[in-house]
Amino acid sequence: MAKVKIVADSTCDLPISTIKNLDIEIIPANVIFDDQIFSHYDISNDEFYQRLSKGEMSSTGVPAPKVFKTAFDNALKTSDEAIVFTLSKKLSAMFSTATLVVKNFFEEGITIIDSETVTLEMGLITYLAAKQAKDGASKEEILQTINDFLIPNSQLIGVVDTLKYLKKSGRISTISWLIGSVLSIKPIVRIENGLIKSPGKVRGKEHALEILKDVAQKIVANKKSDSIIVGHSHDLARALEFEKIIKELPDAPTDVLIGEIGPVVGTHLGPGAIGFAWIGDFAEEWIK
Repeated sequence: MAKVKIVADSTCDLPISTIKNLDIEIIPANVIFDDQIFSHYDISNDEFYQRLSKGEMSSTGVPAPKVFKTAFDNALKTSDEAIVFTLSKKLSAMFSTATLVVKNFFEEGITIIDSETVTLEMGLITYLAAKQAKDGASKEEILQTINDFLIPNSQLIGVVDTLKYLKKSGRISTISWLIGSVLSIKPIVRIENGLIKSPGKVRGKEHALEILKDVAQKIVANKKSDSIIVGHSHDLARALEFEKIIKELPDAPTDVLIGEIGPVVGTHLGPGAIGFAWIGDFAEEWIK
């Protein structure tokens, strides 16, 4: 049996090929359109974003405890231990539900980790931990890497194309949405202390993309890992453009992944978001 199995909820937004290659067990969150409830992977990203483009609005939900138990049972069929990542407990009840299931059904073998983040920043933490597990590291070695290196140094920055979905999810006020829409404001988003924050706003998408190009140089210069994820919400062409920019920089990372933000996080960000997840440093003056 493998020493350690990595489990993550589906808001990690890792590509399916990466999940399969690293044998990551996934807990699928729910995506809801009116009275239709989909498990995360029962609706494709294409269908999800097409429905948004037609004016439908979605919401999200935590799956039933039995979904968590099934994932944990599956993990322990092939491994001695499982390390489970959830999105920030400040953003969802995934962590508390996972903890409750472990308390009620598992005496040992399952360790729950609040990633303190979401989407591709969480995905990068999960990815690097799963690579370490695949290489045969012990649970103690992986947890030390997670707690001392990955979570303290994980970063995400992106630009959201529209304020519409942030307004619907309560992340911004109606007044801010109206002003932002009129002025074509594009918020820069990060995750700080487990919450989605906006350290800055720019006017117009092209200006926002130019800022991201400048930030890409600083990310690469201040990286502490050779793995970086370029993330997008249904804008692969733009993601490929940024992948090329990163790979052509001096001291470019050797491992650049492209990840698409899936339906759960896409419910709150909408289509057209673009950004990066990395392990390293960040300074707010990078976007001033």
